[in-house]
Amino acid sequence: MPPSEPEIPQEQRPDLKKIIEALLFITEKPLSVEDICRVAGLNDQDQVSRIVAELGREAEENGRGFRLMEVAGGFQMATRPEAAPFVRKLYAEKMTLRLSHAALETLAIIAYRQPITRAEVEEVRGVDALSSLETLLEKGFVKVAGRRESLGRPLLYGTTPDFLRRFGLKSLSELPPIDSFAPAKAEEVPDASQTSAPESAVAPEPPYPAADDASQVSADHPSEDTPGGV
Repeated sequence: MPPSEPEIPQEQRPDLKKIIEALLFITEKPLSVEDICRVAGLNDQDQVSRIVAELGREAEENGRGFRLMEVAGGFQMATRPEAAPFVRKLYAEKMTLRLSHAALETLAIIAYRQPITRAEVEEVRGVDALSSLETLLEKGFVKVAGRRESLGRPLLYGTTPDFLRRFGLKSLSELPPIDSFAPAKAEEVPDASQTSAPESAVAPEPPYPAADDASQVSADHPSEDTPGGV
């Protein structure tokens, strides 16, 4: 067992605000107030919460190139969306994670219906989900959350804190309502045989350009934010 780090005398400790800012800057995953207190050797969680909030306000008021996000049950610094193209260019392959449409569908089903078995996922999708599940497990988006107490005791799957972090969510309660994804009711269209269009009528161009490949997901943050203090 490695020896514990020696306690830093109070008179030699840097300003508490600088300590917390440094921790939030360097961390690879969100830090909770409890995590910060543990690392910094503090007991006053209210004081730490106030300092974290102050750091967040300062980043906004000073127009810094990063912001402090509350995500996945903790806090972490992230670059701003407008800086994303340049950060992506700097890190290129490292920052891009591609998920297939099948994997994204499987992830959505797990996120909204967890804990859920593979058979239940396949019942919703109508196709085999083994490959997609293996990919999501490997990438850290989902985890084995236990076993269902039924015949065969199948594995249950659920999302991970890393899923919340990458999608910029504080908790699963921030997932959009499932009803918001229901297809809009088609408007009634008059019978074409009863209507006539002028010979000069031309079908209008689509109002929006074709969307980019929806299967591309940021490895650190799907909303163009890049956590981790880059």
